[in-house]
Order: sequence, then structure tokens, then C-alpha cells
Amino acid sequence: MSVFKGEKLNIEIYGTSHAEKIGAKVSGFPKIKIDEENLNSVLKRRCPKNAVFSTKRNEPDEPIFEKGVDNGVIDGDFEVVIYNKDVKSSDYNELYARPRPSHADLVRYLKNGEKDYRGGGEFSARLTAPLCAVGAIAKQYLYQKYGVEILAYLSSVGKVNGKSYKTDEIEIEEIKSCHGDFPSLSNSREMIDEISSVLSAGDSVGGVVECVAFGVPNGVGGSLFEGLEGKISNLVYSIPAVKGVEFGDGFDISKAFGSVANDPIRIENGEIKIVKNSAGGINGGITNGNPITMRVAFRPTPSISKEQYTVDLETMQNVSIKIKGRHDSCVAVRAVPVVECAVAIALLDCILKEKEQ
Repeated sequence: MSVFKGEKLNIEIYGTSHAEKIGAKVSGFPKIKIDEENLNSVLKRRCPKNAVFSTKRNEPDEPIFEKGVDNGVIDGDFEVVIYNKDVKSSDYNELYARPRPSHADLVRYLKNGEKDYRGGGEFSARLTAPLCAVGAIAKQYLYQKYGVEILAYLSSVGKVNGKSYKTDEIEIEEIKSCHGDFPSLSNSREMIDEISSVLSAGDSVGGVVECVAFGVPNGVGGSLFEGLEGKISNLVYSIPAVKGVEFGDGFDISKAFGSVANDPIRIENGEIKIVKNSAGGINGGITNGNPITMRVAFRPTPSISKEQYTVDLETMQNVSIKIKGRHDSCVAVRAVPVVECAVAIALLDCILKEKEQ
């Protein structure tokens, strides 16, 4: 069980990768009639595909609202569950007490003595399914009430780069149009070839997901602990395999002079405009009216078929393992809608606090 305690929203995500079901209990949600077609489309984007980058675990991820929904309407507290229908725990028989390198297996043992690592348990990316179910509804509310659109896409895989909002002129409709099985704006074939190449070598590869939030009201956020970058990052870092988050020009801004990094302010048609967006739509932890832009780095999947060194916690001997089973060769591909949903939850929580008290 993991709990997000926000300013207005409380979300408890429960279950494990190989349990009968996983789900989320939510309180403090505003009233909304759920667009079920939209909800299912978000979950479908996260689902495994019959492709080189995706696990062969076939989970349909059908959300079932066990309570809190009346004729499709949420008003406050609700619970959504997703049943696991394609569990194969036998793939982990040889891994008992043998932690997989760079997974959470070893730290689970160090924390509570756990030696059974089937499916990664509560640390599995499988738990992003209920996160997406909640986040998809948050996205709906933000769009319906405030016109906010949160869109993400794959900007790189390994050493192969595609289009980036950071460096290219990209419109909303172009990002929307890329939300198919492989959500990149360009160089999709080259990215897939990169994944295929490392997979054939028994390896995996990482990637970068870029996310842009259009239409976020200005003035949302605060100083220090109330800063919006921190609140968004908190949710995004809850996604397994995330190892880096940057806003605007991010780390590159450290190489620039202030005269280049600063975003000029002008009056245009009687309105205040920030005519550049190196800050990524946030200054001093508060939205400035520009789109919020961010990049999220995903590590390569630790589950690979190459031989790796580890230890046997029963015998306390050094051993080597080859991981079997069904795993994504590039987790960043299916993580695109998960990033959108994590950002949506963070933004909704802050906006509810500041705009709907």
C-alpha cells in the first residue's frame, strides 16, 4: 500500500503485481461525470502491445468502480479496482532470495527481510495501472473545468533522439496525433530498431518522456515547500524506473548566461506575456501562464536475460542469475500516459486548493 496525501486529494494505491487485484481508494475528488471511453483509452495506451518494446503479459486493465460512482458520476470518495488476469509466478521460482540487480529486491530485504520477489510485488510498474485510472479522471476534470491539456510523448530512446518541445516548434495537435502504439513525434522506426537491437543482445534500453501542460492557470503554486515543481516531481518520481526530472531548459540552463537563460517580459495586445520559456512555465514555484514543460528520464529495464551477478540471501554466497519471464525492453514507451496522469494528479491537487476553496 502506498498513500499520496495531498492538499485536497488522498490516494491509496494497493495490491501487488501478482495479487488477485490492484486498485486505488481516493478521497476529496471533485464532482465529475466520468468519460468512460476516454478513461479506457488512457489505460489502453499503458497496456502491453504486441511489439518488441513490450512485455508479453496480456492484461486488459478494465477499471471497475467498486464504490463512490453513481450513474457514472464521482462526487468525493471512490474506489477503482483492476483485476490481474495473466499472472505467471513460476517465472520467479529460481529467483527466491536472489535479488535482481537494480530492482527493489535487495532494499526490500534490507528493510523488512523480504525474499520473495515475484513480479516485484508492490514495487512493480504494474501498480501504475490504478495510478493511470485516477490520473485519467483528473485529466478529464482539468480539461473540462479549466481547459488544461496534459500531453506527453517519447523524445528519445537510448542514443536515438526525436522531436522535442524544448528545441522544436511543436503544436498541440501534433502531440495528440502521436498517441498510438509508439508515441514519438519522429524517428519512431529508428527508436524501435534501437530497442530491437539491444533486446536481441539480451539487454534493455532507457528513454526520455517529455510532457507539456497547456492552459494551466497562472498563479498556481508557492514558495519553498509549496513550489509546484516539487509537487509535480513528487508524483512523477512515484513511477518506477524514473531517475531524473527537469523543467524547462533543465540542466542545460546551468551552461547558459543569465542574459540567455532569462525569459523577457513584454506587453502584447494589452496583456503581459513571457515571450520565451526557458523556465518551463514556472518561476519561484508558481505558474507564469506559459506551458509547463518537463522531461522525465527512465532507466533501462533491470530485468534482462544477460547473466548478472547477485547474491543468495539464504546461503550468503555470490551467485549469478539469468532473468526469465515477461518484461518490457524499454519501459519508457508505455510510461508516456503514466507521466501525463501523475502530472494531472499533482496539478489537480494544487488547483483544487487554490481555485476551489
